[in-house]
Amino acid sequence: MTLDRLLIFLCLVRGMLQLQSLDNTERFWTEDASTGVLYQINSESALTWHQARKSCQEQNAELLSITEIHEQEYVGELIKKFSFALWIGLNTLNFNSGWQWAGGSPFRYLNWAPGSPFPAPGKICGTMNPRQNAKWENQACNQRFGYICKKRKINSKFDNITREEMTPIKCTEGWLPYASHCYSIQRESKAWKDALTSCKRQGGDLASVHSITEYSFLVSQLGYMPTEELWLGLNDLKTHFYFEWSDGTPVTFTTWQRRHPTYRNGLEDCVVMKGQDGYWATDVCDKQFGYICKKKPSSRSPEEKIKDPGCQEGWKRYGFHCYLVGSALATFSDANKTCEQSKAYLATVETRNEQAFLISLTGLRSGKYFWLGLSDTEKRGMFKWTSGETPSFTHWNSAMPGKEQGCVAMGTGVSAGLWDVISCQETANFLCKQQAVEVPPPAPPAQVPAAACAQGWDGAPHADSCFKFFVRDKNLKKNWFEAEEFCREIGGNLVTINSKEDQVLIWQLALEKGLQTQGFWMGLFLLNPDEGFTWIDGSPVIYENWDEDEPNNDKGIEHCVMFNRSPQMRWNDLYCEYLLNWICETKKGTLLKPEPNNKYEYQAVQTADGWIIYEDKQYYFSRERVPMEEARRICQRNFADLVVIEDESERQFIWKYINRKRSGVFFQEESYFIGLFVSSDQKLSWLGKTPVNYVAWAPGEPNYSHNDENCVVMKEDFGFWNDINCGLKNTFICERRNSTYSGFVPTVLPPLGGCPEMWILFQNKCYKIVGSREEERLTWYSARSACIEQGGNLASIHNAQVQAFLTFHLKDVTDETWIGLNDKHSYIWTDGSPYDYACWARGFPLGKYNRVGWKTDCIAMMIRSVNEAGKWENTDCHHNKSYICQMDSKPELFHSTTAPDSDFLHYGNSSYLIIPSKMSWEEARKACREKSSELASISDYYSNIFLLLQAAQYGEPLWIGINSNLSYGYYRWSDKRKIDFSNWHYEEPKEKIACVFLELSGEWKTAPCNEKHFSVCKKSEGILPSDPPQDIGRCPQSGHIAWIPFRSHCYYFNPSEMSWVQSVTQCIQSGGMLTSVVDLAESNFLEEHADLYTSKTSGFWIGLYRNINGQLLWQDNSVLDFVNWGEAEPLEEQHENEYCVQLSASSGSWNSIPCSSRKGFICKTPKTIPEAVANVKGGRKDNDQSTVWILLILVLVILVGMGFMVYFFFKIKIQSEAERAVGQQSMLLEYSSALDRENDENDPASSKGGSERSDV
Repeated sequence: MTLDRLLIFLCLVRGMLQLQSLDNTERFWTEDASTGVLYQINSESALTWHQARKSCQEQNAELLSITEIHEQEYVGELIKKFSFALWIGLNTLNFNSGWQWAGGSPFRYLNWAPGSPFPAPGKICGTMNPRQNAKWENQACNQRFGYICKKRKINSKFDNITREEMTPIKCTEGWLPYASHCYSIQRESKAWKDALTSCKRQGGDLASVHSITEYSFLVSQLGYMPTEELWLGLNDLKTHFYFEWSDGTPVTFTTWQRRHPTYRNGLEDCVVMKGQDGYWATDVCDKQFGYICKKKPSSRSPEEKIKDPGCQEGWKRYGFHCYLVGSALATFSDANKTCEQSKAYLATVETRNEQAFLISLTGLRSGKYFWLGLSDTEKRGMFKWTSGETPSFTHWNSAMPGKEQGCVAMGTGVSAGLWDVISCQETANFLCKQQAVEVPPPAPPAQVPAAACAQGWDGAPHADSCFKFFVRDKNLKKNWFEAEEFCREIGGNLVTINSKEDQVLIWQLALEKGLQTQGFWMGLFLLNPDEGFTWIDGSPVIYENWDEDEPNNDKGIEHCVMFNRSPQMRWNDLYCEYLLNWICETKKGTLLKPEPNNKYEYQAVQTADGWIIYEDKQYYFSRERVPMEEARRICQRNFADLVVIEDESERQFIWKYINRKRSGVFFQEESYFIGLFVSSDQKLSWLGKTPVNYVAWAPGEPNYSHNDENCVVMKEDFGFWNDINCGLKNTFICERRNSTYSGFVPTVLPPLGGCPEMWILFQNKCYKIVGSREEERLTWYSARSACIEQGGNLASIHNAQVQAFLTFHLKDVTDETWIGLNDKHSYIWTDGSPYDYACWARGFPLGKYNRVGWKTDCIAMMIRSVNEAGKWENTDCHHNKSYICQMDSKPELFHSTTAPDSDFLHYGNSSYLIIPSKMSWEEARKACREKSSELASISDYYSNIFLLLQAAQYGEPLWIGINSNLSYGYYRWSDKRKIDFSNWHYEEPKEKIACVFLELSGEWKTAPCNEKHFSVCKKSEGILPSDPPQDIGRCPQSGHIAWIPFRSHCYYFNPSEMSWVQSVTQCIQSGGMLTSVVDLAESNFLEEHADLYTSKTSGFWIGLYRNINGQLLWQDNSVLDFVNWGEAEPLEEQHENEYCVQLSASSGSWNSIPCSSRKGFICKTPKTIPEAVANVKGGRKDNDQSTVWILLILVLVILVGMGFMVYFFFKIKIQSEAERAVGQQSMLLEYSSALDRENDENDPASSKGGSERSDV
């Protein structure tokens, strides 16, 4: 079931419930006791006009029609409490006629709102607007509104047309009889009042018309000519906008001309019949026209029989044919035989005028149907006359011809003239037709030169029409309604295709011009779903050329047809408001009128700063995509906000501007944030508290997907709206008023607030951690619902301070904790805030194609280890976990807080003091010492978070005690504390001599020690752990490498990941070698410092490797008398390709892995002993240069040996283990090929001739 059908079904269910009777009244219907009419106000629905009408019809009702002033006042009182428009039955769905009521009530009373009906093509359905005193407005029929249904408890005079037998009457000379009156056309031009006086002098009145049959008589039998303009008796001279007949008879029928009735000058109070079809138009009463008089007959003469010339007795003459109204009931076949017995045939209908004549013959008869000679009995859907000819004119009833085979009959009464397909075996009256006798047949047309097409128009010898392709720039293309209006104003219509020959002709003309892939509107449309596709010129739909899978009515809004942008120019149904080129068609010989101006085209006017002006507003259309919050900030910086769209005309302007400025890609899916928001309880609100009186949702929207789509975007393709998560990045539209723009940026600060009990305030938000007990823990979805019920949502995290704050308060929680991030399609926060910060744990987030399963869409803060506490991981949404709720602080709970205390704050075993004045590092250290403290050292993860939260209160970074300016270039705490924790920023420490500050992100950064910052002091209780005493000597001082001293050596920890061979080269270039480990003390030292880099690498290369004989050796030739293998290491038999050894960053244990793996590395070099000390000890050692050369030679020898090791080992394996050749080759080759590949691609020394590579 489609969404549209579901909407209608739900409304019908509601309507059926409303039909339950209670105390002889109908529930949910309101009865006007004075008239017996029932009304149903469907204010909570949102349907298109056609859906609303169908809902009413299924309740034996119709959309509201207003024919009396009293009724307007009554309904207006019923709906005055609403602030939004409601559909009524007003429409102009027939392009060739004017405004009318659904259901056929006469359009005799007007109550348009100011500015309505707005003269824009496409706005052809009507609403009643309580905000405009219940006045009427015209809207596009595919908009969605509530609606009003109407029905009568009993039949009234409006429900049925009075049927009269065609009793012969006698009229005075010059008057023609019809039914019970006589009629006369008076062609002497008079003003309306003079014409009325003339008719009254002749015993009658200006003609009143009460049915389609009487109207058809006037058009077809009275001698009316299309060029004439004739006064009728209809006028609103007595009561403005309320039309009455001058003879006082009730108004039961109207048939207005297109765009009528109208009051352009406020003086059009009288009605004239004019034009090809004799439709009615309002005009100034003082104008002089001919007129039609009507009077009662002088006498009845039932014995008198009238015989038309050239026709048999009882037959009626029209044109060159005679017609017989068969009074007997017969099946289709029997009726046809009866006609043939009179040398006639079942009637054909070839023109609109002939149709009107037949209506005048049958419309007032008592029978329900009259057979015509049309059927589709040979092939379903292929209708033909009994002569075998294809019809050139049709006049189907609603929902006809349908899908059932049958024969065609013309209706009577309220359906007079409308064609229905019924079973050929039913019995009905019938109409026979034959050529008139004793009257010469029409002379063949004179041989005159064929009319030519006007300049710039194309045609063909066999075609009686001319065609013109209108190709326009993007900003001048037209929607279907505008294109049809354009063609009409020059004397034609959008092109009609009635045959394959017509299609081929258009294709050939387009091909000659190179336009076959441009896309053009044609005249086929479907504005009334009950009637099927219709040609704008009234031609029957007897040929189709749809593209594959078309028509599909995508999104329920594709009601107009185009030539597709394909070389074959097949047909495609499309949204009527889409902007395209178009093709006009005119008959040959038509006198063309000048092409109209683009009266619906708005030429954009810009302000000095590039905003687009429309009426009293200015708009900015962004190109960048940002989350909604950022979009609002950008708008507000220009004294604007996201756009509020208040009516259809504003939406049309915005959409057309976007559409005309878009890229050339067809149907590009771009979306723009607008200022409409959807609350958690699915209520709508505009920014600035503008009432929501107008919406333009796309089909199926809003769908409230995942219960987190709280923002609204306008789609670029058709300009309709979708609800969406506010955190997704989209373009946006800003709006400001002309009268309010002052050129400066307003400062808008959210009000400060407080939090309810059990909630914690931080950065003006309130947080609540739930789940300390097992029974409190919930799934992600249930946790979100629980937070929403408390007025908030699952927490969203947008900066390091909030991350630190929540992590700090989770330190005693024993379970992972839900936050509001999820990954349904992309990472978004469920509260709609932007995804602009992340704190993923190692190995996360899980990629789209690497997931363990589909259930890992929700995000929790983890408790895996202290160093990763609070970091994020993907996990199963359906697991029960703790959760964090968040909501805005409440201004009514605000209470003033004092500035942070100037005394020391106690945390753990230490006390801290923030010095809120900027000073250099040395000045800060001195200030701390004056307070019997030291610049703070940080010993663990939670202490770092604690100090970050203190810094956040001041919004300033803080000097801490770590530095390298007092320790010969390596970083140490100024309080001599051992470094057992670090939180360096990416690529830090990057200065050899520097001081360090704690950034507001919680990370450490280096800076010149003379920079000015706030600072933090620390007092510690107990004995501080410190580094062991150092041997004599200094570490190298070169470049940006920070060497760390330990006993007699210096160490360099580099977390940049690379292969083992590359790390060997890097260490040599820095003056050292990959580290060896000689005892437990050195192992502990390496473990403590490696642990500081767990966030950047999982392990470090050390200098241990395996030679060709499987022996483990240190690169620097140290004796291997100490090992620190991990569990089940080393695995020689199972992993023979694992020749190199890494030290785990988290545990310090060793394991062998392939040398091509990428890890960090640790270099080691002996300390340099000062010259004086060296002389005392008995002489100076070799200079540094000699040492480096010796190290280089030694390393090259080792690498050459490893190369030979690989070669011989590989050879031995092939010879001795042939049965395992394939598997072993791949293992061994991984090592050698990885070495070559790594050196080729990444070795920094490769550009120096590749000596190391060739040696290996």
